Amino acid sequence: MTLSARWLAAVVLCSGAALGDDMLDSVRQCMNQSDDAKRLACYDSAVGRTKPGQNDDLGVTNQLLHEKQRAAGISAPSPKDLELRAVVQTVAQAAYGKFVVTLENGQVWAQQEELDFPLATGDRITIRKGMLGALYLAKTGQNLTTRVRRIR
Repeated sequence: MTLSARWLAAVVLCSGAALGDDMLDSVRQCMNQSDDAKRLACYDSAVGRTKPGQNDDLGVTNQLLHEKQRAAGISAPSPKDLELRAVVQTVAQAAYGKFVVTLENGQVWAQQEELDFPLATGDRITIRKGMLGALYLAKTGQNLTTRVRRIR
């Protein structure tokens, strides 16, 4: 399930709104917005959340959020949802000894730190979320990780 689909499910379940065909079409149109702020405004409008100053999420702590999600029947994502497993298709060298890697699924990732990290075509890797939005790539069978960011 994509992040947009999860977000939509959470909004619908938390707001108690029933999706009619018109609302569903409106939400689907929002998925085409490339600008994050415009897409969020479109989603808010599609589900009827348009009045400023009436944000139900203001001041919500992690504990309150988890309680609201449990009450709505939304379970926390499993660890498998927080990581990507793939096979390296190509590895290219970038500036300062960093690499740019293309995965079998077509995604392209660039190394963010100057760290000797041996990677070759055919290697199995895992990309995991870290703290503060950081993403880390690890090669299967190794204890070493390196920070990466997605290019495409």
